[in-house]
Amino acid sequence: MPTTVLVLGATGRTGRRVVSLLAERGHAIRAASRTPGRPEGSVTPVRFDWSDPATYQPALEGVDAIYQWFPIRPDTTAEVAALLDDAKSAGVRRVVHLSNMTAHLSGECFPTHGVERFLETGPVPATILRPNVFAENFSEHPAILQGIRTGVVSVPAGEGRVAPISVEDIAAVAAAALTQGGHQHQTYSLTGPHSLSFSDMAAIVAEAAGKPVRYQAMDPAEFREALLGGGTPGQVADFYAAMYEGIRNDWAADVTDDVQRITGRPPVSFADYARAAAALWR
Repeated sequence: MPTTVLVLGATGRTGRRVVSLLAERGHAIRAASRTPGRPEGSVTPVRFDWSDPATYQPALEGVDAIYQWFPIRPDTTAEVAALLDDAKSAGVRRVVHLSNMTAHLSGECFPTHGVERFLETGPVPATILRPNVFAENFSEHPAILQGIRTGVVSVPAGEGRVAPISVEDIAAVAAAALTQGGHQHQTYSLTGPHSLSFSDMAAIVAEAAGKPVRYQAMDPAEFREALLGGGTPGQVADFYAAMYEGIRNDWAADVTDDVQRITGRPPVSFADYARAAAALWR
């Protein structure tokens, strides 16, 4: 039976893929953004702004399920709570929340942790997705992409290992949780099939691109200062600093089988992703 899904962050890395996958499967999508475009097929753009609660109810009209990313804002949990109160009144049956790999390990006052805690007993049954590092950061994150093109990838990950996951796999899990039963009140840790250091990933990228690429560990304090100097809000800079601290501590090194169990197929390996993306790096 077709489902109507409100996709928040519909133009983002995961959101646009969730929209595409749901549309291919015959579901109706309300694609939320602050500046919606024109309707196309089963996709209806709607205006949505976390900082403007007046946009919540109109975006929720006729919606069965919500896909939401985590907004890193001073009042994140309060805003999610307000949205889901409206969602319950509108008859929304489930929410799929995109968190991150170490949200549950961060402090009680950290935005992603607070949202997860709220969702556990919130007004709408929730599925929490905790993806590992996005493989597509290497082809879609401007700073990392530029580093590959110049031959040096520099982030404050130390020698920590991660299990990078393709956003295509995240979208596939999200689509299942949004449109199928049995996923409410579940938390899934989404990883690729291998645990790799950033040095490993740089070497895989170099082989796929046919050019020298190496990893250079960045000083964590310098990383945070660079973010702040570039205009990144302090809370967002703190989030990324904490994420890389978790990576340095190997908190994101474990491999799970959640993608396989939910989608029925193995996750994309980083090497396969790199071969498909290689043309962008040459």
